Amino acid sequence: GVTEVGCMAHARRKFHELWANHGSQVGEQALKFFGELYDVEREVAKAHSQARLEARRRRSRPVADALHQWMGQQRQKIPDGSATA
Repeated sequence: GVTEVGCMAHARRKFHELWANHGSQVGEQALKFFGELYDVEREVAKAHSQARLEARRRRSRPVADALHQWMGQQRQKIPDGSATA
C-alpha cells in the first residue's frame, strides 16, 4: 500500500500562525508537542539511520500519538469556520 506522509514544518507553521496572530492556547499547546518532536530530531540528526529509527519509535511515536489524540479532542470543541478550525 501507499503511506501518505507530510512535512511537519507545514503543520507546525499553521499552529504557529494561530498562536502568533490570535494568541491561541490551542496553537501554543500544539507548538509544545512539535517542540518535543523537533528535540528528538535534533538529538539524533547525526546518528546512523537505525539509531534514528529506534529513537523515533521509542521517543517520537508516543509524542506523535499524544498529539494526534489531543488534536482530535480539540477539533471536537472548535466550531467550524473559526480561525482554529
